[in-house]
Amino acid sequence: MEVVGGYIEDDWEQEKIDFRFTQNGGILLEKQIALSQGRNVGPGQLKILSHKDIEKATNNLDPNLLVGSSAQRNVYKATIEDRIVVVGVPLQLERNPKLVDRNLNEASIAMVMNHENMVKLYGCCLDTFIPILVYEMLPNGILSQHLHGDTASIKCLKWADRLRVATDTAYALSYMHNALRKPVVHRGVSSASVLLDSSFQAKLGNFGYAVSINPGDTSERWSVEGSPGFIDPEYIETQVVTDKCDVYSFGVLLLELLTRSNPIRMLRGGRDLVDVFVSAFQNNCVMNMIDRELLNQASRDEIKQAVRIALKCVAKKGAERPTMIEVVVQLRQIRDTCGGRGNNRVQGNLEHARGAGNLDQQQGGESSQVQPQAQTQSN
Repeated sequence: MEVVGGYIEDDWEQEKIDFRFTQNGGILLEKQIALSQGRNVGPGQLKILSHKDIEKATNNLDPNLLVGSSAQRNVYKATIEDRIVVVGVPLQLERNPKLVDRNLNEASIAMVMNHENMVKLYGCCLDTFIPILVYEMLPNGILSQHLHGDTASIKCLKWADRLRVATDTAYALSYMHNALRKPVVHRGVSSASVLLDSSFQAKLGNFGYAVSINPGDTSERWSVEGSPGFIDPEYIETQVVTDKCDVYSFGVLLLELLTRSNPIRMLRGGRDLVDVFVSAFQNNCVMNMIDRELLNQASRDEIKQAVRIALKCVAKKGAERPTMIEVVVQLRQIRDTCGGRGNNRVQGNLEHARGAGNLDQQQGGESSQVQPQAQTQSN
């Protein structure tokens, strides 16, 4: 008896299963071609799984394997071909065009883009009503848990760790904005979309809201998507998507790393982290907002440099914000000064971050991808 995908399997159901596979696969191919502008970019090592594979991997959705959930899906720890992965199983059983589009959007970006700071998509299941995505397992979970979780988690993120997280995330966004002929804008950057591996390398995930844009085109309007507290006010006002939308969200993320204040929680309480921080800066009391843990670990000059970057990123007008490549360079300078971990890989990453033309030289490569609302995401 079938339990994944919202139906009971019998012989007569096979035709419907085949139809779902063909329908979802066709949409995925269309998205992949549109994103890559028709270039010959294949799925690399992306594994196509059946609903039976998902059942087996999760032991029929065993509650003991549940590692997180969101408004759209439950996330299960699973084993496929001796590899530990996480599986995002949609909560909605019927076909929902919006969720289908979002999941296939994630998959298409994962299949086209390749960067070490983007969460890897291991495989996907296309024969269910809503496609199921399978991701690499990242042992340290999502960033927000470490910033706003228990004391033990918080103490794990030292100044060097937070600086590395910021730099890694900036690399991923810079790559998205520059790797293809048309920029890809994430639209969902937050501490819930950044995941950490066993060495606390940060990887950006949750690409369901990402869109490919025509630079300079202000005629196209998009519905406003993203995490409250992180969304660019200019985007909210105009509904025009530019790469500077991500720059703003990144600036909020950097403020969150510096202050350990929760932007979403603050907004629910009627306060905006950016407004509060800018006011503190204007009143020369910004150091009162910085996380005390950081004040004991970083020099004031390092913190001030990071503050300046964050404030530039959250400028009211997108035209006044830096590019993500400029942000990468500035964060590198801070890391070089404080001897942050991983500096030996910085130069190579910067070239990868610039991205333009890089994918034209790749031949499908290993698919570098996205995480479901992994371990406990809530957007």
